[in-house]
Amino acid sequence: MSEQTPFYVQKQAMKLVNDKRPNASGYKRAAFANSVAYLVTGASGGYGGPSVREHTASQMYGPGGAYTFEEAVELLLSDEGPIFGPLTDVHRFCWENEHCFDDDPEDKAELGLK
Repeated sequence: MSEQTPFYVQKQAMKLVNDKRPNASGYKRAAFANSVAYLVTGASGGYGGPSVREHTASQMYGPGGAYTFEEAVELLLSDEGPIFGPLTDVHRFCWENEHCFDDDPEDKAELGLK
């Protein structure tokens, strides 16, 4: 990618996730786009958040700005990754220690907040 601004990267990531995971919740698609932008540019935000899944992605793969777009997509699009995979102990740690918002209601319920 020649353009590396956070907005451009987020826009490209959102296009990709809308194509690859059209049935995923809007919360998870936004977390994906924000997290790709963070891993590629070091800046986050734009589509709300940071959600527990975004915090987890940055905990697992940070610091931001260290990945190519393709590397970030490969890590974050995975069925076992922090965005689309199951909630893990890292998610629970972030839930308890970070300010999380714009979280998927299903994640909130599983993490104990109704």
